[in-house]
Amino acid sequence: MLWGSVAVLVLGIISVVYFAKPAEYIEQTAEPTTGPNVVQSSSSAPIPTLTPAMTIKPTATTGEPFIGPNGIKSPATCQVSGEAEFSEPRLYSSNTKISWQNVDSQGRLINWRIIPNDSLIIGPNLFANLIVPDGQYENLTIRLPEKPVSKTYLLTASVTYGQFMGGDLKVKEVNCSGQAEVRISF
Repeated sequence: MLWGSVAVLVLGIISVVYFAKPAEYIEQTAEPTTGPNVVQSSSSAPIPTLTPAMTIKPTATTGEPFIGPNGIKSPATCQVSGEAEFSEPRLYSSNTKISWQNVDSQGRLINWRIIPNDSLIIGPNLFANLIVPDGQYENLTIRLPEKPVSKTYLLTASVTYGQFMGGDLKVKEVNCSGQAEVRISF
């Protein structure tokens, strides 16, 4: 009875871990290989035999978690453009956009600068779930502070990227060209 409960618990944990993995998770496949395994016999000395052993080989389910050593060697570039207009504190129309080129990983950052400096919240801030190395995100996510200090804001951005230099990966940051304007008309 105890072993049955333990087995059910272990299978439950394995099921939760397996089915809770993110959609972009890198799957692993098992491929049989031949290698020496030790088989225990009733005698005291182990007898080596050749039996199939499992080798884990990662296979990517997406085109990118990271573009490695033979990947991007050019610096990243990015552009910000468009306008957003708030007609109510939580309602706005927008044609804002950020575009980028040569961003090597979805783990890189988008850093927003807001003029005048206020507590606006702008997104995206990370390239996770965005297409790299080249892509764009339209209609930026914008949230106003409770009491805005201005009726007009200018948004600029910079992005981080990795670049191989002399065999080492250097994380760099580049300022985006252009800007987006946020207007408040209420």
